[in-house]
Amino acid sequence: MRTVRWSIAVLALAAILQGAAAGSFDVTGRWESRYSFGGIEEIMIAEIEQIEESIIGSYAVEVAPSGEGYGGVIFGTIDGDKVKAFYLATRSSGGGDPLTTISFTDGRLVDEETIRGEFHYRDSDQTVLSGPYEAKRI
Repeated sequence: MRTVRWSIAVLALAAILQGAAAGSFDVTGRWESRYSFGGIEEIMIAEIEQIEESIIGSYAVEVAPSGEGYGGVIFGTIDGDKVKAFYLATRSSGGGDPLTTISFTDGRLVDEETIRGEFHYRDSDQTVLSGPYEAKRI
């Protein structure tokens, strides 16, 4: 019976320590990501707030060399070191119907200053892109 109690105590302690370690990162703050598509570079600045296991925020993208830009909203979840987020934006498309974009990122916190993972992008013109990303806290 003591072995069972001891085992329960060890398991409870492990769960507490794992929970403390999983919650040790807070992604609240400003983050920068850079993406290159041929001769075009996009620089994204995201303002994120973490509320328990949820993240919300906004982002702005500057497109070089055109100087154009757009922005939108971010929402997602954080579970330990795993960060999953959706980025939604509507932007003008040269006088036609607005272009709706949605991106999904699946990443991991490398440390308190870096998130790395994969992004998946799709827009209402059926453009589809994906690849690796890295976001740095600024």
